[in-house]
Amino acid sequence: MALQWVASAAEVPEALAASFDKDKPVKAQIIAIVPPKEFEGFVQKLSKAAQKDPEWFAEHSKKSPGSPLPLFDEKLGMSQEEYDNYEKLWASRAAKKLADTSLMLTEAGDGQWKLNASGPASMLSLLRYDPKKNSFISPNGELESIANIAAPERSLLGAWKGQEWRFEADNSLTKSKENVALGTSSDGKYSFLVYRLQEVTSRGKPLFDKSLVIRFAAKKLE
Repeated sequence: MALQWVASAAEVPEALAASFDKDKPVKAQIIAIVPPKEFEGFVQKLSKAAQKDPEWFAEHSKKSPGSPLPLFDEKLGMSQEEYDNYEKLWASRAAKKLADTSLMLTEAGDGQWKLNASGPASMLSLLRYDPKKNSFISPNGELESIANIAAPERSLLGAWKGQEWRFEADNSLTKSKENVALGTSSDGKYSFLVYRLQEVTSRGKPLFDKSLVIRFAAKKLE
């Protein structure tokens, strides 16, 4: 569903208004999601299953979109009991703070908006949001709106909803992808800003991979 653009330069665009007020700093944390050490056994089993039958594993993984846990199947190389135990371990994953940052939404001129970020998240300050197109503009190109997010409880960040934007480029030497996602946890406690920039060779060899998962208190809507 297309977002409506409001002509008033002072009004925060709909795509950003659920998370930010204009010119109001927001304290935030850059986080990593860390499961218990015992969960590594599950990761290793999945890796073996993927190597043994990559085509089957790719298709099977599509049955659980948004979740790093594929549905149980004996071809995963574990019993139902083992799978249930790993599922419980994943449910006890925790958010680990990597760094503090701050975010502030400001007007950038020409009807565009800028999200000023500090510290390790400062690269986000290069992005501009264009409400007329509902797109972000980065030095690499235009990130177009691709989908509404409705992540399940078993997703990396738990159950949350939001929107995602993406830029992709492909030439004879490299492939690059840049993503921005913004949304709120289903319990209304947190907002998330997720950013990732990837570049690989035409043969798939990684050249660059930078990602940020930023969590901050959800804005209280009146």
